[in-house]
Amino acid sequence: MTPDPFDEYPELRDKAFPPLVPAPPPPDVSAMPEEFAKSTILALRAQQEILEMSLDENDPHFRAKLSAKASVSSGQINAQLKADEQRLRGQLAVTSYYEELKKALEDFRAKK
Repeated sequence: MTPDPFDEYPELRDKAFPPLVPAPPPPDVSAMPEEFAKSTILALRAQQEILEMSLDENDPHFRAKLSAKASVSSGQINAQLKADEQRLRGQLAVTSYYEELKKALEDFRAKK
């Protein structure tokens, strides 16, 4: 059996750990889209604040700010690429009809 670490310092027993905070209840499933939209807007505002931070090499927090900007920029670019990819997939579905119409037109002209 392992010894109790507070045997040596009993006065720290009540001070060692912060009091437990009860977890908030899970969000209502019917309200999830609204909650998600609200948190998305908050995240976008935070990203804008990070991207708008000025950079000064003499600032003691320069490396942290630069790292935050790089991370946010990378995430934004990846999100934009995914959105563009989804848009392109939708256009490719329409483009496949273009190929079919082009072939039908060529067949029609060949029959004349």
